Parts: sequence; C-alpha cells; structure tokens
Amino acid sequence: MPPHGQPDEWIRVSIQVTPAAVEAAGELLRAAGCSGWENPAPDTVAGYFPADGRAEERIAALQEQVRALDQYGLDPGPALVTAQAVPARAWEEVWKEYFRPARIGRVIVAPTSEKVTLGEGEVVVRIDPGMAFGSGAHATTRLCLLALQQELRAGGRVLDLGTGSGILAIAASLLGASRVLAVDNDPEVVPIAQENAELNGKAAEITICEGDITTVEESGWDLVLANIAPGPVLQAAPRVAGMLAEGGVYVGAGIPAERADEVEAGLTSAGFRVERVLREAEWVAIVARPAGAAAAST
Repeated sequence: MPPHGQPDEWIRVSIQVTPAAVEAAGELLRAAGCSGWENPAPDTVAGYFPADGRAEERIAALQEQVRALDQYGLDPGPALVTAQAVPARAWEEVWKEYFRPARIGRVIVAPTSEKVTLGEGEVVVRIDPGMAFGSGAHATTRLCLLALQQELRAGGRVLDLGTGSGILAIAASLLGASRVLAVDNDPEVVPIAQENAELNGKAAEITICEGDITTVEESGWDLVLANIAPGPVLQAAPRVAGMLAEGGVYVGAGIPAERADEVEAGLTSAGFRVERVLREAEWVAIVARPAGAAAAST
C-alpha cells in the first residue's frame, strides 16, 4: 500500500539534460514540490508528482525552466521532459532499488527496510520509499545535515524552511534540539513530512505546517535552515536576521556553486557575516550570522 494519505497513482517526470546540468534539473524538481527523485543515468534525473489536477501545470513549468538553464551558464542539452503514470506500488519498488543507507557525519539516513548499526553519538533518520524530497541523496541535503551537526548547540531551537520530507527537522530533533518548527509552502508535502516525523517517533516534538518565513511568528531561533534556492534564501534573510537568538546561525542551501558569490553578497547586504561556505559537487551551503554577533558556545 502507498503511504497513508497518498494517491494510488503518480506521474514520473524524467528530465534529460547534459551531465553538467543534472544537479540543477534535480533542484528544479525539488523546487516544484517533487515527491521523491532519482538519478537513473548520468544525463537524467527523474522525480514523482501525485497524479492530480496540478500535474500538467507542473510539467509545463518544468519544461520552460529546464530550457532556461542556459541563462545560468548551464547547457541543458536536449532539455527533454517526459512524463508517465506510475502505480504507487511500482514507485515504491523503484525507491527500494536505489535508496540505501547514507552516512552524513553522525547522521545515518535509511529506509525502514534496512538494518543499521549505530556508532557512538550517531542517530538514524528513517525515510521510507515513496516519500518527499530529502533522502540524503542530494548534495544540498547532505550539506545541510553537516551544517546542522556543526552548528546545533545543546537544546537549541531550530526553524526548517522548505522542509520537504522533513529530514532536516527530524535530524535536528534526534540531535537534541529542544524546539523544531518545519514549514513548507507546498500543501502536498506537509502530510509527507508529518508521516516521516511519526515514523521516527518525533511527531510530538516537531511542529510541521504549511507556510514560509512570512507565516512564522516565533523568534529566538538558534538555527534557521533554508534548503531552498538562491532567491528564497535571500528573500528570507532580512526577516531571519530579526528572528535569530543571540549567537544564532542562518544556513542557506540549494545554491548552485556559480551563484555562491551572489548569495554571499546578498546576505552581507541583509546584515549577515558569512562565516564559511560548505561545498559538494556543484552545490554550496552558506553559514552566516548577523554582523557583529559572536559565535555561541556549544
């Protein structure tokens, strides 16, 4: 059976581009609210949408966005976007074929079907096949998990913007955060993140809701994670600066490496001091504090 509350049929969207543009195409799928993605070939990325009234609109928008990658210095090559209906059970089998435990620092991301042996200080985040973006397979997720481990202080309060599968929020709770709020502006993603929180025994510790930075009223956050895209990371920055606790940190990710300088400059203009940039493949995550703030002790 498909996960509770999920449709019986999905649309598998496949994007064929040049190998250099694969990561960007995957990010476009994520930004479009894709539930699950894979990289079946060096020049192909594929993701899954519910077979609902929005599917055709999403596919058309993706086609335009893929063709526009050349505006960012990436050759999209064939820029071929195709779609086919996939039964939920078949989709889960696809996940099982490629989704294996991934160790990112002290965090291990694994499906429930895989046995995991934990070392000292390690935690496991369980993500089952058939759920939303955020399996640890994408560089942006791994970079955020590393930044989370480096920056989360004992009992810290964490805000996760664009939570997707909820993987970062769940990891934060498992690593000892005292308060975790996760928001996503895609209403279809929220129940998936909630289901993942339940799967990890963290439903009571994590608040998950539809929204974005403008709907968050709480302040005093020790760590704000935004694994989204350059534009939203910068748009959220001024508000985040006023919501952080003393010594708090803003981590922006979903940023192609070629746009790192642009985002660093934008964060500086918004009143942040960039402390470091984490890099993997063609992606970066930027760790920043409000200018003049001192690093908090862990």
